[in-house]
Amino acid sequence: MANVYQIENLLQCSICLDRFQTPKVLSCQHTFCLICLHRTFNTQSRTLTCPTCRKVTILKQGPDELANNLLLINLMDVQPVKAKCPSCQKVEKLTVCEHCNCTKCTDCNEKHINDIRQSTKTKLDELKNTNQNDLKVSISNSFKNIKTQICNELQSIRQQHDSILLTKQMDILKQLDAHEQALLAHVENDLQSIVQSKLELIGINYHLESKSEPELLNLLAKLSDVDSRLVDKLTEHQAYINSIEISLQYDPDRLDQINQMCHNIQLNITHTNDDKSNQQAKLSFSSEEINLTLRTFLNQEYKCRISLDNTIYELKQRFGKQQNLDPNNITLTKTGNYFDQLEDNRTLKSYDCDPTTVLMICIRK
Repeated sequence: MANVYQIENLLQCSICLDRFQTPKVLSCQHTFCLICLHRTFNTQSRTLTCPTCRKVTILKQGPDELANNLLLINLMDVQPVKAKCPSCQKVEKLTVCEHCNCTKCTDCNEKHINDIRQSTKTKLDELKNTNQNDLKVSISNSFKNIKTQICNELQSIRQQHDSILLTKQMDILKQLDAHEQALLAHVENDLQSIVQSKLELIGINYHLESKSEPELLNLLAKLSDVDSRLVDKLTEHQAYINSIEISLQYDPDRLDQINQMCHNIQLNITHTNDDKSNQQAKLSFSSEEINLTLRTFLNQEYKCRISLDNTIYELKQRFGKQQNLDPNNITLTKTGNYFDQLEDNRTLKSYDCDPTTVLMICIRK
């Protein structure tokens, strides 16, 4: 056992104190993880100072140009990871999950795979329950309410000149029907490819219990992609519907000249002014900032001060700036649910975050 731990210590990066991930050797022959070197690399002077001996190395292209430590890489291939399992605390040989990069013993990893199976089943159920027809119903209900409102408005005017106004009313209702059908056709055409992908995934009889971990992960990725695209499209079209404002244009002071006025009534369809919405957003005050905890799957914790009104992507940007990382390579999830990534455009407040919240962070290579 002593020899095992001695060898394992050789495979440990002195910066992150974890087993090497892509070990790079400096000119002084000291070795560190590539990601750790990226964090200490001075991008302005294009230099890297060895954390051990302080020797300065000039790297025009960054730490990626350093040579790999092939001896350590080969040693890691033949030396299994044997350490304390983060889940059961037993000292066992550990394996690394390719999906979330967490390390577990054999027994805990089997439970982990079962969790992936369960998440895959849940995603399938969610995809089956996502119905694009709800948007069509929403469009029809919206136009039904608009028609009722306009009919009531016209009814008060029609009392004096019912015949002429009724003709105009029928013409306007036809315009509304044409606009509704055009909008429904546009939605149907826009969602056609996504709906086809959804039906193909649901129509296949998946035997999840017999699937391997890579197959499950591949299926889960496809389900998540289709579900995300479908939800985004439905949200986009719903926002478009909510932005439409339809009203009648007429001069109420000319009721005594209703015959001429009827010829002047037009159907007016406008959309919410984006510039006005943006201006209102700028005038709003952000909520008080909090210290949010970000934790890696190796139990490293970082504190990030941010407002709950900020989005998930703004949190990634702030953390990426602190750690010199690309925010597009950062994935955030909630603790206990490692498979549902937090959406970039949603705010921290929408996920019920508070100072006690801990978000799990995964950095894609």
